[in-house]
Amino acid sequence: MKAGLLVAVLVIGVYLPLDLRIDRAPHASQAIQALPAIGWNDNLEAAGHLGDGRLELDLEIVDGIWHVLGDEEPGGRVLAFKEAGGEPLNPGPMIRVPLGTEVRVSVTNRADTAVVINGLDERLNGAPEPLRVAPGATARRVFVADVEGTYFYWGSFLGRPLTRRAFEDSQLTGALIVDGPTLSQDDRVLVVSEWYDGRVEDGSPNPTRLFLSFNGRPWPHAERMEYELGDTIQWRVINTSVGSHAFHLHGFFYTINAKGDLTRDTLYWPAQRRDAVTERMSTGTTMQMAFVPDRPGGWIFHCHMSIHVVPNPAMEEHLTEEEFEHRLYRDEHAGAGAMDHARTGMGGLVSSVYVRPPEGWRPEEVSMRDLDVFVQSRAVEGGKSGAQFSYVLQQGDAPPAADSVLLPGSTLLLRKGEPTRIHVTNRTPEPTQVHWHGLEIESYFDGVAGVGGYPTMPTPVIAPGESWDVFVTPDRAGSYMYHTHVNDLRQQGSGLYGPLVVLEENETWDPETDRIFIIGESPFRADEVPVVNGGATRSAPMKVGTTYRVRLMQITSNRPETYVALVKDGFPVVWTPVAKDAFTLPDHQRVPGIAQQKIAVGETYDQLFTPASPGTLHLEYRVGNGVLLFDHEIPVVN
Repeated sequence: MKAGLLVAVLVIGVYLPLDLRIDRAPHASQAIQALPAIGWNDNLEAAGHLGDGRLELDLEIVDGIWHVLGDEEPGGRVLAFKEAGGEPLNPGPMIRVPLGTEVRVSVTNRADTAVVINGLDERLNGAPEPLRVAPGATARRVFVADVEGTYFYWGSFLGRPLTRRAFEDSQLTGALIVDGPTLSQDDRVLVVSEWYDGRVEDGSPNPTRLFLSFNGRPWPHAERMEYELGDTIQWRVINTSVGSHAFHLHGFFYTINAKGDLTRDTLYWPAQRRDAVTERMSTGTTMQMAFVPDRPGGWIFHCHMSIHVVPNPAMEEHLTEEEFEHRLYRDEHAGAGAMDHARTGMGGLVSSVYVRPPEGWRPEEVSMRDLDVFVQSRAVEGGKSGAQFSYVLQQGDAPPAADSVLLPGSTLLLRKGEPTRIHVTNRTPEPTQVHWHGLEIESYFDGVAGVGGYPTMPTPVIAPGESWDVFVTPDRAGSYMYHTHVNDLRQQGSGLYGPLVVLEENETWDPETDRIFIIGESPFRADEVPVVNGGATRSAPMKVGTTYRVRLMQITSNRPETYVALVKDGFPVVWTPVAKDAFTLPDHQRVPGIAQQKIAVGETYDQLFTPASPGTLHLEYRVGNGVLLFDHEIPVVN
C-alpha cells in the first residue's frame, strides 16, 4: 500500500487510545438481523414539536443496520439517532428553530454502551457541558437557541473526540440550524459523514473499507437535487467526518456567506464575502454557500480529494491492500461508457444538481479561436500506475509527436469574453474526459461523463482514438486548472492535469512576470509526495524591484491540510493577495501580509510579490504539522 494513501486513513487508528478499540464487529450476524434499518435523512423536515417559542424533542440512540449502498444491499451495524416513534436516521433528526427558541431535548440511550453527546447547548455559553447518557438511561437538556447559524450535535463513546469517530459511533450526528434574520431559510442542509467498515490488525481503520456520504448517501445514491434556471441555490454544509475536505462546485462560483464550527458561526457582512469554486473544510466546521445558475444541465459538487470520490467498496467484498491499490491505480476502466462512469467510476462524497433547461434550449456553438489539445500517454517504470499521462497543446501546424508528454500539461491561455473551441483528441488506450476546473462553462462541456449535459444529450467519455469539441467563452479572468474526470487516481495522479489562465481582454501574457506554481503528483513516484511544476527544483531568476504575479495551484489527490510559504533567509517575505479561485479580491481585502498560504486540493491563489534584495527565495510546501514536502528555489538578481 502506498504510504501517501495511508496518511489520510490509517493515521486515525494511530491516535485511538488502546482502550477504545473495543467496538463490536460491524457486520450483520444472525444475532443482529432483527435490528431496525437506518434510513437516509435528506434533512427536509425539522424534528420535534414547535410552538409558543418552545421546541419539545424526544430523541433515542439505537443499534441499527445502515444499508449504506441501498436497501437491496447488505448493511453494517452502527448507532443512530431517532425521534421517539420514528425510524432511525442517518444523519439524525434535524433540529431547526427560530432564533430565541427554548429547546427541550430528552435523549434515551437504548444501546448497551454509554454515549456522550455534544452540541445541545447555548452558543454563548463559555463552558458547554456534554450530555452523558448511560445504557438504558434518559438524559435531558434545556437550552436557548441564542445565536443564528449552522451547527450540529453529535455523540460518541466515552472519551472519543469528533476527529476519532471512525466505527460504530461515527454516524451519531444531526444538524442543528438556528434561523435568524441574516440568512435565507430557503436552503438545503448537507451533512458529511465517514465510516470504516473494518480494521487492520492493529485496530486502525481499514482503508479498503471506507464509506463517505452526504446525508447518509454515498454516490451514486446521493440525492439528485433539481432547480430552475435562475434559482438562488443555498446550501449549509456540515463536516462531521474525521478528516478535512476540499469541496468543489462544477460550472459556477459560489458565494461563502458564513463559516463556523460547533460553537460559533461567522456570518459575513457583504464586504467580507468572497466567491470560490473550491473551499477547504476541516473536521467539525460548517459553511453556508449560495449560487445562481445561469446555465442549465447536470453539475456535481464533490470533495476534490480523489481518494474520497473513488467507487465505494462492496459490502460483501474484502480486498487485500494490494488488490485495493491495483484497483485504484492500475484499473484502466476500459469499458466505461457514457453513463456507466457516473455509476461505477465514482463514489463517496459526490452530490449532483440538475438545472432544468427552458424548452428547446441548446448550447450555443460559436468559435472565433481554436486550440488543439492532445491527451497523450506512455509507459514508465515504477510509479503508482506504470504510465504517464499528459495534455499537450499543439504548437504550429503539425500535431505533437504521439509519444511526447509534459509534466504538468501545457499551459492553456484563454481570453475573457473570447469564444474558443478546444478540440481534444484522446491518443491514449483508455477512455478519458477533461474538466475545466473553475470555468463557468456549459454543462455538456464540463467533463463529467454521465452527469453533465441533458437527458437527450449526456456528456460521454472521450474514447480512445476519438475527439471532443469544447466551446467556452470565459466570463472572468484569473487562474484555473484543467484535469481528467475519469479514473482520477490513475490518470490525474499520473500527470493528467495542467494550468489554465484566462487573461483580461487587453492583457498581455508575460511568462517572465507571471509565475505559475502548480502542485501535483508525479507518475515517477511510488508514493503520493507531491511535486511542483512537474518536479522542477529551481525556477528562472526574479529581478529586484520587479512585481510578479505568483499563481499558486494545487491538484494533488489527497492533501487538504497543507500550506505554501515563500521564504528568504529562513523567514517568510511579504506578498499581497489579489485573487482566490479566479475571484478578484476587492481592494479592502488586498492586505499585504506574510507570504504563507493554506491551500487545499482544487484551490488557486494569486499573490503579488516584489523582491527587495538579491539572494535566493525558497517556495516551501508543508503539511499541517510543519513537515517539509519540497523546497523550490527562485534566485533573485539585480
